[in-house]
Amino acid sequence: MDKLKFTIHPLFFIFGLYFAFTGKVFSFLVYTLVAVIHELGHFYASEKLGYKLNRIVLMPYGALISGNLEDITYKDEAIISLAGPLVNVITALFFVALWWFFPSIYPYTDLAVFASVSIAVINLLPCHPLDGGRFLSATLSLFIKRDIAVLITRIIGAIIGLLILALFVYSCFTQVNFSVLFFGLFIIVGAIDRNKQNSYIKTLSLYVRNVSRPCLVCEYVLPNTSTLKTLYGVMEAGKYYRFFVMENDGVTSVSLEGKALENILLNGKPNEKIIDLVNKKA
Repeated sequence: MDKLKFTIHPLFFIFGLYFAFTGKVFSFLVYTLVAVIHELGHFYASEKLGYKLNRIVLMPYGALISGNLEDITYKDEAIISLAGPLVNVITALFFVALWWFFPSIYPYTDLAVFASVSIAVINLLPCHPLDGGRFLSATLSLFIKRDIAVLITRIIGAIIGLLILALFVYSCFTQVNFSVLFFGLFIIVGAIDRNKQNSYIKTLSLYVRNVSRPCLVCEYVLPNTSTLKTLYGVMEAGKYYRFFVMENDGVTSVSLEGKALENILLNGKPNEKIIDLVNKKA
């Protein structure tokens, strides 16, 4: 299994220095940890659906996910985009539940709850490169052309970014809030950036290549309508897999393991039927 790579955007350090100068280092660390938990939610959901996050770039407000959206369905993209905020909500509810049993931990965990809820809400804003923007563009793509869906999302993002910058200008007459400035610029850049971002790549081979110690052998019987994504949903690293594709009459039409399994994992698309992939190679 490929490792998930983390990189840090220069703006992340600038934002960290801002917190250091304002005496809020602990807050910065808590928000960073919550952001990482958020991304792990995306990672887990993508693995279960047959995709793998390629690279996470830590940004001042959350993180960006890079890869290739060519083989992902819009439904899967929408589900994965909501996984991060959902994990944040679950984390917040977990700490709130603990307060009922251990009230004394409230002063030490209230920031974690606030950070989790804040990051979930912020990421649900319908603009790129946030999760809400990915969800909106993926959902709209089910009904209209992808380019138009993305354009609508970018326009909404630009409007939201301008409104946030307007809030910063207003704060200059009361109490200057540079966090609002950074966030507004972040949204504006995301709205105009043409690069393919916040996407996913399909999971590659997970089977055991070389056996240096005993490993578990897993066998699955699948219906003939099964797609490659079905395999991704059950495979884990460190195990040897053997799959049998069964016809409706109970006769095995395809048996997959070893090199043959590796070939379709590496060359097939997640939503292609296993039967069709095997016939291509025949």
